Amino acid sequence: MLKFSVKKNDFLNPLSKIQTIIDKKTSMTIINNVLIYTDENYLFVEATDLEISYKSKIPCLVTEQGAITINARKFYEIVKEFPSEEIFFEEYKDTWLKIGADEKAEYKIGGIAPDDFPKFRHVSEENAVDLESSIIREMIEKTIFSSSYDDRKYSLSGIYFEEKHDDEGKSQIRMVSSDGHRLSLMEKYITEKGLRLEEGVIIPKKGAQEIRKIIEGHERIVWGFDNNFCFVKCNNDHLVVRLVEGKFPDYRNIIPKSRDRYLTFNRLEVFNALKRISIFSSDTTFRGVKATVTPELIEIESLYKEIGEAKETISIDYSGEPFEIAFNAKYLMDALSVMDSDRVELTANNSESPCLLTGKEDIGFLGLIMPMNLVKE
Repeated sequence: MLKFSVKKNDFLNPLSKIQTIIDKKTSMTIINNVLIYTDENYLFVEATDLEISYKSKIPCLVTEQGAITINARKFYEIVKEFPSEEIFFEEYKDTWLKIGADEKAEYKIGGIAPDDFPKFRHVSEENAVDLESSIIREMIEKTIFSSSYDDRKYSLSGIYFEEKHDDEGKSQIRMVSSDGHRLSLMEKYITEKGLRLEEGVIIPKKGAQEIRKIIEGHERIVWGFDNNFCFVKCNNDHLVVRLVEGKFPDYRNIIPKSRDRYLTFNRLEVFNALKRISIFSSDTTFRGVKATVTPELIEIESLYKEIGEAKETISIDYSGEPFEIAFNAKYLMDALSVMDSDRVELTANNSESPCLLTGKEDIGFLGLIMPMNLVKE
């Protein structure tokens, strides 16, 4: 039966990562649990919600080989609060686990036999690439916010990922997300051989969040796709994510090709003004504002004035004809919050055309927001 000792911090790291993976609402008790087992002088930790599978390997001192599953949340809390830097574990009776630290403390927790725990999905790394983790992290951070929260919009409930090759054969990877009212796009060139991805795929929102979390703190990762799965490997951490089955809409047709009318503004100045004006909105997801643009100035005011009124004027770079446009302030704030540029260019060709957001320090990024209908008073 299982018997080993391990450093607390080594064990705590994978146990903390799985807390957002396990499905707390499921009726399947076994996948509320974490699988721990030994092989030679290594301890393996596995968790899954049947869509996302995680596996990690950490060094330990094994006295007896074995395997057990324990409630992931309770087990994490016990290890986290344990008063010793080295913890001893011993299985006894029938799937009970004794947790101790010499004679200082001893806990006992019931587990479940590992026989029915879902097997970890093994994937082929034949077409995987070795990348700087910052590439994938930035791409996810600059697209995930605009994916749909509506479960009925199945094909929009994640991030679309595709690979293209330019005339010189260089591989370009692109992530796109949209909820039907806005869109964000981020693309990067990679020097590696490429993923040989024949068509685009959709990474689920939760899967993308877990990928972003697992690659944090790692300089390089192995990134790839195998059949209907996306996977990432960072040293001893492995994550496999089932892709969304569905077809992502053709997003290219809604991105304006021309720049007939555009203005440039200070990103933080506009963001902070929108944040203050949004105080008067009682809806946390819909905050309508109207922007009146004249040469060198933009005046932003709240559209809904039941609670109060707000209006701010900001200096901009613009020399064209005056115009008005309305939009959801939250959508603009979300896009501005992930951008790095001090100054942002907004393209608004007409009152019905999507608004485009770009910046010189945000190479490869494009934000798109659909304007609202402005009713004349």
